[in-house]
Amino acid sequence: MSDAVVRSDDLFSYFHDRVADARAERGAGLSDDAALYLSQLLTERARTDRDAPAAHTLAELHARAAAARPSEQARTYRELGDRALYQVGYFKERLDRGIVSPDYYVTMGAAAYERVDDVLKRWFADAFGPVFQELSARFRDCVAVLSGVRAHHVDDDDLERLHAAWVATGSPALADRLRARGLVIPRSHDDT
Repeated sequence: MSDAVVRSDDLFSYFHDRVADARAERGAGLSDDAALYLSQLLTERARTDRDAPAAHTLAELHARAAAARPSEQARTYRELGDRALYQVGYFKERLDRGIVSPDYYVTMGAAAYERVDDVLKRWFADAFGPVFQELSARFRDCVAVLSGVRAHHVDDDDLERLHAAWVATGSPALADRLRARGLVIPRSHDDT
């Protein structure tokens, strides 16, 4: 990406293209509906004009959702799932340094999407079809796709930063980019 400015007609189209690329690179067999959901999630989180979500922990969101009416329950569990997915998919290295592990975010996010699916099927005639069930069951694949999208934003000309991002995430796509620049990178992140 170096000095080039990426232009797109709209933010959704930009993220939709990045999700498609990451989906192919990671071999994530996600449905088109799940890919659209991830594109929309990234679009929403990137907007600066949206209301920032309340600063609650995942556990606090879960407690609030569990005690809510069905419509608020679905909305709050969805926020919990979205927040967990975005954090672990886009900012995993920050979580690796924190008190709570990325696995906690994966577990909470997958469970939240499963609850959204349950609430929608029970109270709202399955308004979203299988998308939330898929997000729950394939949460780690969704994380891999978001990590792949993030990898596109690391500047190939800044080898030190590119290497640091690879060390923090273990991203195979980043490893391939480092190899293409002439660095010797083990085939498995565990080999470091």
